[in-house]
Amino acid sequence: MSECSNIVFQIDPELSSGGPKHVNSDITETPETGSFTDWDDYNDGSLVSSPTSIQATKLENLWIGASIFEARAANLAVGQAHARVKPWCGTKYFSNLVKEGLAYLNSKNDEVIMVYECPSTSCNDTSFYNTSQYRIHDYPPAPFEYKAMLRPLRYASMNGDAYPSFLMAEPDQRLLAHWVKTIPNYVCPHFVSAITPTAKVYAYLPIENVPNHVIDPDVHYDLAGKRAINFMTDNAPRLLPNTKDVRPCVAKVSHAMGSLGIFIISNDEDEAEFEQFVRDTENPTFVITEFVDIKRNVSCHYFIHPNGEIIWFGSSENILLPSGKWDCDSTVDMNQQKELEGLQAPHAVEVAEYCRSRGYWGFCGIDVLFDPEGVGFVVDVNPRVTGTMPALMAAKQIQDKYGFTVGKMRRSSKCFFAGSTEKLFHEVDKYNVDHVGESLVVVFSIHEMNEEKTQINVGAYGNSHELCERLLDRFAQVV
Repeated sequence: MSECSNIVFQIDPELSSGGPKHVNSDITETPETGSFTDWDDYNDGSLVSSPTSIQATKLENLWIGASIFEARAANLAVGQAHARVKPWCGTKYFSNLVKEGLAYLNSKNDEVIMVYECPSTSCNDTSFYNTSQYRIHDYPPAPFEYKAMLRPLRYASMNGDAYPSFLMAEPDQRLLAHWVKTIPNYVCPHFVSAITPTAKVYAYLPIENVPNHVIDPDVHYDLAGKRAINFMTDNAPRLLPNTKDVRPCVAKVSHAMGSLGIFIISNDEDEAEFEQFVRDTENPTFVITEFVDIKRNVSCHYFIHPNGEIIWFGSSENILLPSGKWDCDSTVDMNQQKELEGLQAPHAVEVAEYCRSRGYWGFCGIDVLFDPEGVGFVVDVNPRVTGTMPALMAAKQIQDKYGFTVGKMRRSSKCFFAGSTEKLFHEVDKYNVDHVGESLVVVFSIHEMNEEKTQINVGAYGNSHELCERLLDRFAQVV
């Protein structure tokens, strides 16, 4: 068993957050207006609304011209013939894959930092604050602790050791020891809390105050917007000119975060709610699409190598609950992986080839909705690490060791364990020891609020959905 002790902390005041450490509430359950995105989605801005119906006035002026359509068609013809979808090997983690990509491109810069903290535009309480060029409409903003610690730590759990991971504050050593104990074949990450002027950053999303990005930030930002989806694939919901002529329809703010900024508009009241959101978020760009009647809501998660190879982490699904709402937990069913790959891989290859035609390579996740006839619609593309990737990677390792076929991950900002971090790890360790070969609890990130309350992102693994759900409810109550 290895130990996680390779931590470097040099607090850089230029990169430390400025401004108050206030905590704002965020929405972590699927809103009644509907949401089709992964929990960690993201967004941009600038739009016009009329009193009677919101007009998608910018659709004809999208930043990509007709020549890109021609390039896309040519790239797809070549890409679909040569793209190779390969399963993740289980030994190369996030930073290892990025290092391999840079080596393929003959990059000489070995000073790379993995940044999993998402820049914010709504408030300046985190390390990176995008004010103009790469606006992120993370409104209302998530709590500071979630943005600065829980989300970056969750991704750092699968960072590997090829490049260090940026983290604003020192991680809890008990969490690092827990990863070593629970995740088979685990490789400990390095952490740094400063970015040197000569370092290149592999960024979760483009950061305005960082000069050197591994991925072209302009391209990255464009591809991360909802406006890009209909250029990536023909298998996307049809674009509509306004919110009035065809109802229900879906209005989506271009660079929104998570399930926010997405509205199903069935009547004038729904439209008024969307218009209010647009005003509150300083007129972000948006798109309007046809409504898709959903039977299945699935996502796939992969890495696009610069050589065209697709490294497949796997697929997850949001389950429709008896109440008629979609389960907010990400479900990984290892028995369905081949089926889901068959359903999603054609969409993933198409998106990957378009991204490569724009110069993007790296992590990506797409959400595909299937209607009752089995027709798939790509409704979201996230060119970044996704919130489910750590759970999927752990699921593969855990299945190889224990044979478990089901995993569930709970990762919103409103998940809490009723007690201190010390109590949490005592109870999780005891449970895991007492139930070896039956089930396993993996804590991906934590932040202790006080001795009575610890924020937590956690996964549960076993052989039944019911068991995993009970474990999540035990250790991560949603409040």
